[in-house]
Amino acid sequence: MAVFVLAASAGMVGLGFWQLARLRERQASNIEIRARLAQPPQTLTAATGELPEYQPVQAQGTYDFAQEIVLKNRAHDGQPGVHVLTPLRLAAGGAVLVDRGWIPYLEADAVARTPYQQPTGLVAVIGIARRSQSRSAPFLPADPTASPTGPRLDAWFWPDIAQIQIQTPYRLLPFYIELAPVPGAPALPAGGYEVDLSDGPHLSYAIQWFSFSLILLVGSTVLWRRGRRRAAAAEN
Repeated sequence: MAVFVLAASAGMVGLGFWQLARLRERQASNIEIRARLAQPPQTLTAATGELPEYQPVQAQGTYDFAQEIVLKNRAHDGQPGVHVLTPLRLAAGGAVLVDRGWIPYLEADAVARTPYQQPTGLVAVIGIARRSQSRSAPFLPADPTASPTGPRLDAWFWPDIAQIQIQTPYRLLPFYIELAPVPGAPALPAGGYEVDLSDGPHLSYAIQWFSFSLILLVGSTVLWRRGRRRAAAAEN
């Protein structure tokens, strides 16, 4: 029992220090992200390659609403809905997907969201680059595999640029844009990125693991002493 208690307590202490390491990693990452967000926007062209996540970008072009898709299972102020991703045909050539924001799920199909297909003509957008995403674990929802000869997929779980590219008739840049907040913009789609730069729950988790270890040691010691007293009393 003593070996078990010591091993379990050491394991909890190890988990506590692991959470502290995660905290330091997150703080270091937040410093990098803040520095990146402070950079001037990079102008996108057809030749633009991979960019670091959260790199500010700007572009001019025309929205191609015929190739628009939505990302399912997105919430806004506690309400279910989708995010609208529309290709922006760049004035300099090529195209990039733009996350124009959230709309309610009842208006997510191609016909119902037609009123939100604005603005038309040449537009200028400013935002941040976001990495392509795909399913990272078996228990997460999966998108069907896109095919050039299959039906076009309008609703996706993940902004998987490589898969979306298969059904898009022109080249997409390898990332997508989340629009920056625009004063006076329409209420829907509800756009404007928010970057979480908090320390997260790692410190509280570390305190919990250290507390569990202390409780186990103290509690086991108290129980052991009570057992010794009872044994001594029985002998007398």
